[in-house]
Amino acid sequence: MKLIRSSERKWEDKQGYSKKIILDEKDLNHPGALVQLLRIKPKEVVKAHYHKKQMEIFYFLNDNGYFVVNGKRINLESGDVLVIGPNDKHSVVNSSDEDFVYIAFKLNYDPDDFYWG
Repeated sequence: MKLIRSSERKWEDKQGYSKKIILDEKDLNHPGALVQLLRIKPKEVVKAHYHKKQMEIFYFLNDNGYFVVNGKRINLESGDVLVIGPNDKHSVVNSSDEDFVYIAFKLNYDPDDFYWG
């Protein structure tokens, strides 16, 4: 059993978004696994990017934004799950006046596996 208090984890500001790592591979005892909380601030856009190795599974906590995956707009509702595979080009848009918040479960995570455009 392991209890992780979100209040003990810090938000990190990135380009167009903020993230809070909830669980890393040490917490999970599983190489390449990562769970993070993501927050896209109102009217922000995370530019198109992709990963060559990792898979991302997103669980949406609200419906304040949308994804564009391989050129296709994906409207999301609270409780939806979106799976992004390696080489899927994706961007995130928050068109609302409130934060767009979701959880990311990452497999084969590597901090250097991030490519713009």
